[in-house]
Amino acid sequence: MICTFGDSIMKGVVSSQKDVSGRPLYQVSEQNFVNRCRQRFGINIRNYACYGSTTTQGMKYINRHEKEVKEADYILFEYGGNDCDYDWKSIAASPSDLHLPKNPLDVFVCQYQDLIKKIRNLNGNPVIMSLPLIDPDRFFDHLSLGLNRDNILSWLGGRTMHLYQWHEMYNVELFKMARRLRVPIIDVTSPFLELRNYSDFLCDDGIHPNEKGHALIAETIENNFGAIFD
Repeated sequence: MICTFGDSIMKGVVSSQKDVSGRPLYQVSEQNFVNRCRQRFGINIRNYACYGSTTTQGMKYINRHEKEVKEADYILFEYGGNDCDYDWKSIAASPSDLHLPKNPLDVFVCQYQDLIKKIRNLNGNPVIMSLPLIDPDRFFDHLSLGLNRDNILSWLGGRTMHLYQWHEMYNVELFKMARRLRVPIIDVTSPFLELRNYSDFLCDDGIHPNEKGHALIAETIENNFGAIFD
């Protein structure tokens, strides 16, 4: 059995439609990568991912499902996308103020390490999944909807590319952590980098993989399955 903990990407959330204000309407896709892996490998995968979750909530969910964690062969984590996110409404209102992400990088690393330590203390086998890429222009359009775009862009230094760089900085820490703690990592970042236009594999919000993206992640896990989940 495999237990999974993470955010909306692990949950399988996608958006294909928008409401009247232009905001995406989210739903859990039946073809998300966890379901695809469950079907391909014929194994029991219990998905405890939650929309909006960070490493902070991760420990709460592990404690809540400790019995299942103890019974699992592997625990797969996917965190970072929400940890590095900001309160964009506050930034739009006061771009000159100091603003911190939900979890600063050092806190993110510390809390992720605590998750791994917790699993090992329960005699479990932790596995890290890296993050898919984001489309900074789409993500900027999404996060700034209904807000002062100029103020947010000014805070970003005039470049939406900063969103990509910031997100990728957290992602790089996952690879460092995996090597330092000797934890297997499933690299789903590289398959997106190899695409000529990886944005075709993302939803309009620029951060959630669409069903094509989930198929790519499932294929990547399948290609690494034997080496990690032996």
